[in-house]
Amino acid sequence: MRWFLALADLGVALAQSPVGQVATRDVHSLLWLSDGRILLGHHDGLQVSKDGGRTWQALLSRQGWDAMNLAWDGQRLIVAGHDIYAESTDLKVFRDLKPKGLSGSDLHGYLVSPVNPALHFAHEASGGLFMSRDGGRTWSKTPRSASPIMTMDHSGVFYSAVPGLGLLQSRDNAASFAAVPGPETTLLTLAVASDGGLYAAGKNGLWLRTSTEWRQIASGMVVALAVNPRRPAEVIWVDGTGRIWRR
Repeated sequence: MRWFLALADLGVALAQSPVGQVATRDVHSLLWLSDGRILLGHHDGLQVSKDGGRTWQALLSRQGWDAMNLAWDGQRLIVAGHDIYAESTDLKVFRDLKPKGLSGSDLHGYLVSPVNPALHFAHEASGGLFMSRDGGRTWSKTPRSASPIMTMDHSGVFYSAVPGLGLLQSRDNAASFAAVPGPETTLLTLAVASDGGLYAAGKNGLWLRTSTEWRQIASGMVVALAVNPRRPAEVIWVDGTGRIWRR
């Protein structure tokens, strides 16, 4: 049995490998597009990789353009962050958005529903969680607040990770929340695969929820992650030192 467990551990180690190093500061977000490109949001703009994370090129460089969140609604990229709210359909020209109803412009979290691309959620630093049903043009305050760390699966279940408290879920578009078992209390990022698998990462590692438990994929701090939309078992992440890993 011991040799079997040792081989299993070796298999996990071989299944993941470092593919590069981020040459920037304050990595905030990753987004894997269906055409294979991977986007990275950081403190001073956006970078793109066309080779699975091995090399990166500047997509937009602007000091203080803090791309904390990246979301794709099927036709356009949404970038949200500290006084940043912009869209692009070609990843070349970025247009500032002027939404109605938000309490401010400090957007620490952003989410586009995979079920309904017109349903957006934004977490504003001073006002909490807001919801839009028209693709981000107009917003209304949700009855319950949540953490900026959020995602939604393809059945419409909304997940929010509250640092120090754990994982919450909502089945009614953030009108109410219930606690669900999580892999650790301090989660830093969440992502859902196309097959419904929930990935969560925090100070202690990267985890995947199976039908019965949470399975650890990697150890150590993970600050950003993204799942391949075409291959749900393929995930890329950035650790606390800026090294990029892929599984």
